[in-house]
Amino acid sequence: VMVSHMRGKLANMNAIADLCKKYDAILLEDCAHSLGVRWEGEHSGHVGIACAISSQSYKMINSGEGGFFLTDDPLMAAKCAVYAGAYEGLSSKHVTVPKAEVFGDLPSQLPNYSLRMSNLAAATIRPQIKTLDDRIAKYNTRYAKLTATLQERIGDYISIPVNTPGVTTPVHDSIQINLSQDFTDKQVHKILDECAAHGLVVELFGNKNNARNFVNWKFAPAKAPLPMTSRMLSRAIDCRMPLMWDDEDFDDMANVLSESILSVGGNLLKSQ
Repeated sequence: VMVSHMRGKLANMNAIADLCKKYDAILLEDCAHSLGVRWEGEHSGHVGIACAISSQSYKMINSGEGGFFLTDDPLMAAKCAVYAGAYEGLSSKHVTVPKAEVFGDLPSQLPNYSLRMSNLAAATIRPQIKTLDDRIAKYNTRYAKLTATLQERIGDYISIPVNTPGVTTPVHDSIQINLSQDFTDKQVHKILDECAAHGLVVELFGNKNNARNFVNWKFAPAKAPLPMTSRMLSRAIDCRMPLMWDDEDFDDMANVLSESILSVGGNLLKSQ
C-alpha cells in the first residue's frame, strides 16, 4: 500500500497501519510533500516500512531535483543503494547503508541507474535543513492568518480541510480550498480565471491536465469510476504560499481569492 501525503495532509496513519497488518500488506509512505510534518510526535514516514522525501523544486528543501529514501530494512536499503549506483564496492563510500555482507551479490544482480545525488545538490540542501524549523513556523503563522481571513469573508462559499487528529506538527506551505458544490463547473473555472487575471495562479485538482487527478493515471487505472472522489476533486482548488513573499503579499492573496469567489458566487446564496 502506497500512501501519498499530498500537500502535507496525512490520513489516519494508525488506522492504515492496522489495516495493512490485518491483511499482511506492506506500507510505503510518499513523503515528498510532508517534510517536517509529524504524526503523534514522530516525523511522517516512520509508520510504514519505508518512505521517500523529495528535494525537488517547490519542496521544503530544494536542490532542483533529488530526494531521499529512508528505511530500517537493511535489504531494501542495500537494493536502493545499488540501483542508485553503488557498484564496484562504492557502497563503502556511503555512511548510511547496511554493512557489506548485506549487499552480497546485489551489484551483479540489479541494474545501476546512476541516480546518486551530486555533491553540488547535497551542498545546497545542508544549509536549508538548519532553517527548516524556522521556515515551518513562518509558513504555519501565515497560513493561520490567511485561513482565518478567508473563513471570515467567504466562509459560506468554501470549506478548508482540517488536519487529521494525530498530526502534531503540520506544515502549511500551500492552501487547499473546497468550493461549495453549489458552484457549477463553469463558475469554478470563472473563479480560476478571475484569480489569474489578478496574477494569482490557482489550480483545480479536478482539471483533466492536473497530474494529481486520478483519471490521468493511465499507468494505474481505477477499476471503478469513483464518483465521490471525482465530485470532490471538481471543487478542490490549490494555491502555493511562496516563502519568499512578504507577509503583506498574503493579504493580497486573501483579497484576490475572496473577491474572485464573491464576484462569481455573490448571488449563489440568494438563489437558494
